[in-house]
Amino acid sequence: MARTRPRSTDIIWLALLGTLGALLVAPAPSYAREPLRDEPVVWYAHDREPIPTPEFEEPGLVPYAVDSFVGRPFSRFWHPGRFFRWVGTGDRAQEAADINSLDEVVNSTWFTNRIGLTPLTPAELVEGPAHGRDLVTGPDRSTQWTIIGAKTAGVTPGFRIKDAKGDVWLLKFDPPSHPGMTIRSGVVTNLLFHAIGFSVPVDRLVQFSREDLVVGAGAMMRLPRVGKVPMTEANLDSILTATGSIFSGEYHALASRYLDGQPLGPFDDQGIREDDPNDTIRHQDRRELRALKVFAAWVNHFDTKMHNSLDMYVGNPGEGHIRHYLIDFASTLGSFGDALVKRFGYEYGFDTFPIMGRTLTFGLFEDTWVALERPEGLDEVGLFDVATFEPDKWKPDLPHSGMADMTARDGYWAAKILSAFTDEDLRLIVNQGHFQNPAAVDFLVETLAARRDKIVRYWFAKVPPLDFFTLTTAGIEFHDLAVERGYAATGNPRYRYRLSAVDKDRDRNDAGWTPWLETTTTVVPLFDETHRLAEDISRGGEDHPFLAADVQVDYGDGWSSSTIIYGAYVTGRLVALDR
Repeated sequence: MARTRPRSTDIIWLALLGTLGALLVAPAPSYAREPLRDEPVVWYAHDREPIPTPEFEEPGLVPYAVDSFVGRPFSRFWHPGRFFRWVGTGDRAQEAADINSLDEVVNSTWFTNRIGLTPLTPAELVEGPAHGRDLVTGPDRSTQWTIIGAKTAGVTPGFRIKDAKGDVWLLKFDPPSHPGMTIRSGVVTNLLFHAIGFSVPVDRLVQFSREDLVVGAGAMMRLPRVGKVPMTEANLDSILTATGSIFSGEYHALASRYLDGQPLGPFDDQGIREDDPNDTIRHQDRRELRALKVFAAWVNHFDTKMHNSLDMYVGNPGEGHIRHYLIDFASTLGSFGDALVKRFGYEYGFDTFPIMGRTLTFGLFEDTWVALERPEGLDEVGLFDVATFEPDKWKPDLPHSGMADMTARDGYWAAKILSAFTDEDLRLIVNQGHFQNPAAVDFLVETLAARRDKIVRYWFAKVPPLDFFTLTTAGIEFHDLAVERGYAATGNPRYRYRLSAVDKDRDRNDAGWTPWLETTTTVVPLFDETHRLAEDISRGGEDHPFLAADVQVDYGDGWSSSTIIYGAYVTGRLVALDR
């Protein structure tokens, strides 16, 4: 016989259900916004304060993977706030915490605004983190490179070398089954991510002969099932022969310079680093780590686990701070070790629903990635295409806490950055891979451009791409990035705008909004007497010292959602932007 609940419990359940129903029908609250201030916009984070040197820490891959697949997704699934936000806004997470009042990521030890805000010169694009440093050609070549260590375990061998300047570099080779693939992909993606704004090592494609290498005194190499043994010139010859990375009589390798400072281990994609007082924002709340999903999807950087990141303590002990790096981009652009895997980028390493789908349909349902094929005749290119790529369905191999919290505004910000890469920019960067077949360069440039376009169109359709507002003598001018960068559905969009005086909490005065006015130009003409806007904005008074300009766009399918820019009457500066 079923047990009957006490009446008090019934009352509690009814109350909870009533609350749930109210929340489901109630309008979703907007994201928390700082009060408007007539102050310069913040562009730099204060995260370089001196701290004691933290200890090196590298969690095991297996515990991290288990937590990524099980613990963290379950904690997100059972978080009620995520559900209510999703019902109300479509976003499960709160907005990012490392953005300024103009909805831009601030410069920090995590990210530096580059191509997204300022065009990069050809030299900046092709030199990446080596720009302005004597590192563009890789290790110094004035003398032989001295091998100080080697590894033969794993898919590919590698050497640690020291050049004449004393810099230590890691030489990485391709797996013998795919010569020229991973090292070139690694160099290209490294430069792309630097241009985006991430901190990355100096990775250069180098060509050298056997005579350029010498085994240093005391050099050791690690052998499988044996451990460390002294390295000899004969060992070096056998390792080089096994690499297969020989082109026109020279060896090709990716030379990655050891980062300056003291390594502290990888950073997690969730939480904060407890021994870093400068690390005050949860990593899953950092827009650059959330939007990493968009950037990684572009180049199919599926291997975004925490172990492909590195924290470095830079500065003298007790006087330095931590800088956060992304490292190792060899498994990108469709490449991966000696066995290319079609599902990478399309499914998690263990993905319950696709597995159940294939099981329940007895394999009759064909996954999208089954149709993925390598380009014919291009041995240096992996499994990388446009036809099977869907921006909203891309997945890393391990679930990523930052990516799981990405909002529409985070995705738009990333797409805006990608839209700044021109096809010429892409060709300059891809050429740094020194592909032996010119057709491989053409294919990668075309594929990167087409995947970029898919991503940008997807996110520009979700968030109107009205951006970079400035105050001029004509009024408030703005840029329509869809039109300027070739993503608009029509060449003749319409715009409309309205104005209101607001207080610091964005509440309007009694006059409310002015009527909507339409225009075909990207200017809100504040000083156009024919629209009597000068009279309207004079109604602010001391209680409503800010002007709000609400702007929408119509590309032919109806008016978009609003982009609102706020200006201060007293100083005339633009102080905030809401999407």
